[in-house]
Amino acid sequence: MKRRNRRMSVLGAVVVLGVVWLLLSFLNRSLVQPATSNSSSPSGTSSSSATIPNCQLSELPKQVAEAVKTVRTNGPYLRPRNDGGIFGNNEHLLPSRPNGYYKEYTVSDPTSSFPGPRRLVTGGQVGGGSEPTEWFYTADHYVHFCRVQGT
Repeated sequence: MKRRNRRMSVLGAVVVLGVVWLLLSFLNRSLVQPATSNSSSPSGTSSSSATIPNCQLSELPKQVAEAVKTVRTNGPYLRPRNDGGIFGNNEHLLPSRPNGYYKEYTVSDPTSSFPGPRRLVTGGQVGGGSEPTEWFYTADHYVHFCRVQGT
């Protein structure tokens, strides 16, 4: 009898932990959506390759302009091992391009622990320091994008 009670207790604990995990996963998805302001994602809507909103560089956090300058001068980068690496576009949120077309760069965020969620993604660079043909910004680590204008 004691053995059966112990099994039921363990099973109950596993069920409770599973429910808590599901609840936290659901809440985390709701809480991760960025607020719409100039310091976060420029659009509260989800990105897709057909409907990426435009954003003006002058309206984004000043650190984005600093990252643009860093890309143009080929460094120094905040994360030298990662910045300039290939962005795979695995979620297909940006327009489809051949593998290796997109590069990603860290954008500093004084309100987050390093490296934070902000990224600049460029497209069409031939080599390090060359001028990209496309610029995209995400304030929430690739959940939402905007096409940067005025670079």
